[in-house]
Amino acid sequence: MKQQRGFSLLVVLALAIVLSVVLLGFFKLLPVYTEYFAIKKTIDEMVVTPGKTDGELRREFRDRTTVHGIVSIKPEDLQILTTPTAIGIGVRYRREVPLVDHLGLILSFEHEAGTPVLESNP
Repeated sequence: MKQQRGFSLLVVLALAIVLSVVLLGFFKLLPVYTEYFAIKKTIDEMVVTPGKTDGELRREFRDRTTVHGIVSIKPEDLQILTTPTAIGIGVRYRREVPLVDHLGLILSFEHEAGTPVLESNP
């Protein structure tokens, strides 16, 4: 008599549950991280050309948020330091991601480019 091989029904169900939880987390977190990288790219591009005023930088950021679909932060949330020869832009924000019912995640993001403007450990 040959010995049977393979997974039992319980093992298949347990693997399906674990895989669905991992996929749920991935699909819930993907837009949050995509937005963070869009914010990071936008800020990095804005500090390249010095000589802009605070108002010009905030207007430019507002225009870019429309293109990149950034909704977590507003131009008022940026910390900006401008001098005639350098620009520093920083942002620190939190996002809440609901997973299921009463379970969610709180993610903290921070990025600065150019001259340092953010204080360490708020």
